[in-house]
Amino acid sequence: MKTIRNVLIYVALACVLLLALATVFQEKLIFRNTKIAVNYQYEFKSDFDEMWFEPKSGVKLNALYFRTDSVKRKGLVVYFHGNADDLKRWGKYADDFTKNHYDILMIDYRQFGKSTGELSEKALHIDARYVYDWAKKRFPEDKIIIYGRSLGTGIATRLASETNPKMLLLETPYFSLIDVGESYFRILPYDKLLRYKMRTDLCMQAVKCPIYLFHGTKDEVVPYQSSIKLAKLLNKKPSEILTTIPEGKHKNLGEFQEYHRALELLLKY
Repeated sequence: MKTIRNVLIYVALACVLLLALATVFQEKLIFRNTKIAVNYQYEFKSDFDEMWFEPKSGVKLNALYFRTDSVKRKGLVVYFHGNADDLKRWGKYADDFTKNHYDILMIDYRQFGKSTGELSEKALHIDARYVYDWAKKRFPEDKIIIYGRSLGTGIATRLASETNPKMLLLETPYFSLIDVGESYFRILPYDKLLRYKMRTDLCMQAVKCPIYLFHGTKDEVVPYQSSIKLAKLLNKKPSEILTTIPEGKHKNLGEFQEYHRALELLLKY
């Protein structure tokens, strides 16, 4: 009995320690942002402008605006990237959209790259709306596509639920960060623990525009089942809104022709 009691005590202490670590370091676990010097000069093959947004005093968001052929321009993609790195990495994905005749606007979140400001879930949504409102002054909403990747899918979905874009495209989306946490380690009370819950599931049903998802079956970060659950939430068959990439992982969908064929079809008009 004493041995069992000691084991239970050790298990309880381990759980308390894990809970404490997850509480203190959750922001570092969720965000893997990198910083770059303000005077850094971006270099990309595509034509682009560096921009700044200031949603409030003391907050500066660095952005890149990539241009397509102005004669064939179909509209604008507002792109919300994943949880790591900065625009030095993400800018290379602009070609997927400019070659399909869309301009694309990418921003770095607060504390990513050159951007400044205090980071929070509320701030992410405020900044997204600020940037979208800027886009609305230059393009009609039926010419604006919101694109979210990984972490950015929750931001993109919330934004689409409050606006009227042409389309919402989500690459490797999660049901919520609570759901992602539970897929790794179910014992922790993520609904109470997480300051960043990112409830895609609560926002998605309020989205009025068409929604399309891309997800790999071997995603090691956000389980493929997340997209299946989102399709079910919308009362859709997965085949209706989800492009499944067999053997696709979290970071490499762009290496598959299935992804590019589906994206090209969606951006055709």
